[in-house]
Amino acid sequence: MRYISLILMLFCLTGYSQTETQKLNCIGYHKGKFVMSAPEGDEIHIKRKRNYQIEKYHLSGKKHKFKIEWTGDCEYILTLKKTTSKRNQSFVGKGLFCTIVSGESDYYSVMVITPEHPKGRKCEVTKLR
Repeated sequence: MRYISLILMLFCLTGYSQTETQKLNCIGYHKGKFVMSAPEGDEIHIKRKRNYQIEKYHLSGKKHKFKIEWTGDCEYILTLKKTTSKRNQSFVGKGLFCTIVSGESDYYSVMVITPEHPKGRKCEVTKLR
């Protein structure tokens, strides 16, 4: 009986977490201006349009242009098209897989999977407009 109760509780919790994820409305994050803190301590300003995302690093002056492909309401792929960073030239044409895991009207948390971080790295993004 104890095991049946435990199994039922796990099913209920799993169903609840899936329902909560489905309630997240990410349409408001598809376009606009955002800001994110870089791991190096820099601040990244993001301008996102329908098909492209441009990132400008405040302190270092680096710029990246990504093609953005929304694979779901809360999932997208960023493919690096251009960069002013010589260090990141080898990543041109490669994709970053992003999943928005939580959010409110003015910010969201996204899990970003990169070749350097295959388990993913969580980032906090604030919406400016």
